[in-house]
Amino acid sequence: MSTLAAWLASRSDRERRLLAVAAAATLAVTIGAGALALHDDLARLRARAAAHEHELALVRRLAATLGAAAPAADAPSLVARLEAAAAAAAVGERVAAMTPTAAAGDGASEAERLEMRIAGASLAETVQLLHALDADATDLGIARLVMRKHPDDPTRFDVTLEATSGVPSR
Repeated sequence: MSTLAAWLASRSDRERRLLAVAAAATLAVTIGAGALALHDDLARLRARAAAHEHELALVRRLAATLGAAAPAADAPSLVARLEAAAAAAAVGERVAAMTPTAAAGDGASEAERLEMRIAGASLAETVQLLHALDADATDLGIARLVMRKHPDDPTRFDVTLEATSGVPSR
């Protein structure tokens, strides 16, 4: 630092002023470039968040559509249909658990319920799964859909899907 101070002291007043102006201009350009980069990053993040919100709205619409499906008399078992949909969506190997439970329906019929947990699915894979379930035009309904982000990978979710078959209980 003392060599810099000695070097500056050996300069004339005009040279010191020019050096100060050059340092200020360099600082202003650096701050401006940083602000523009930050602005671009924020714009990209906003666009990405809007795209994710749009995909999430699509997931919710698909889940609501699946929840309002009409019952069919000769449909295969709920477990088989969910396994087929998971295989079609290429998330069959990530299915962590399938817990079937029987819930009483109205009257003499009974609604079959199954909770399926999928570990580490992306949002696109979840949408593919819902599309595969939507393509199954039987009495399949989605009672609940929960997506939890992985703390170490924000692009992956643990998905819990509760499906119903038959006449769902309300």
